[in-house]
Amino acid sequence: MELKDFLAWFVSGGGAGIVAYYLVGHVSFLAALQAEYKRWAAFAVSFVLAGGAFTLMATAGYQALPVSALDWIEKLFAVGTASFGLATLLHAHELREPEYEAI
Repeated sequence: MELKDFLAWFVSGGGAGIVAYYLVGHVSFLAALQAEYKRWAAFAVSFVLAGGAFTLMATAGYQALPVSALDWIEKLFAVGTASFGLATLLHAHELREPEYEAI
């Protein structure tokens, strides 16, 4: 796998969201959060990771550079929410409150 392929997976295949959920579960101050706040933390972390990877792809020439500020906002919003959404489908069960798991 080349860097271009890895970044494409990371941005559009949920890689950023998977890493975000891993960090939420293993970084002590994030892991100590209540389930609802963990979702928001996972959203923020996945958004930042996916946005950073997209920016790297664009500056490296793997992706066409957005033309305007609005174009940047739209693209970053799209990759951030897509990575979080896919990862949520895969990892949402990890965020359940423990008292509800037995029900």
